[in-house]
Amino acid sequence: MKKSKRKIISILLVVISIISIGINAYAHSGRTDANGGHRDNKNKSGLGSYHYHCGGNPAHLHTNGVCPYSSSKSSTSSSSSSSKSTSTSTNTSTKAKTEPKSTVPATIDVTGIQINENVESLKIGETKILTAVITPDNATNKEITWKSSDDSIATISATGEINPKKAGIVYITASSSNGKTDSIKIEIKEEEKMENVNITKTSAVEGNTASNNISTNDGEDSNPLGGLATLGILGGLGYWGYGKFRK
Repeated sequence: MKKSKRKIISILLVVISIISIGINAYAHSGRTDANGGHRDNKNKSGLGSYHYHCGGNPAHLHTNGVCPYSSSKSSTSSSSSSSKSTSTSTNTSTKAKTEPKSTVPATIDVTGIQINENVESLKIGETKILTAVITPDNATNKEITWKSSDDSIATISATGEINPKKAGIVYITASSSNGKTDSIKIEIKEEEKMENVNITKTSAVEGNTASNNISTNDGEDSNPLGGLATLGILGGLGYWGYGKFRK
């Protein structure tokens, strides 16, 4: 009985010795301090007098205060995140290349408008077509609107044709789509009356006819006297010649 007890005690001692050797080989003796490490005065780990066993990992040092096991995890995590980010960036870049860009042309506003013709007056019955130029030449909307200040004096069509109605002063305005304007002043005059012109022409013709008649009559009255004078001269010359001959 005593022998069996001794055997059991011996076996327990051996087991305890093996366990303590394993513990010393892995973690060494000593309490872990607040930093998660402990002293190794005999340098059993070969890492110096102080090392760590973070998370049950083998004895190690914290170079620059960073646990290599923690950094490897974070490195793996960051590598994974970086990989995901790169993948996302690549996908975005691929989409950007494959998707067409929508380009909206910029609107170019009108900066000025000018009427080309300088019309000062028109007579009733006359017509005139006005034109205008828009600046800049590449403006987006080059539409022109025409307007008369008094349609009773003169009207103007959408194409710029003026149609005088009665005598007076009228202003014609050209406007752009964004409100730029230019105007000219036109005097509408009455048409000359044809009756006065005919009377004047008739009077002139009658005056010329009367003058011609008087000249003709004078000519006819003066012709006999001219003939007698000519005969008198010829007779005198004949008589003078005859006297000379007798002598």
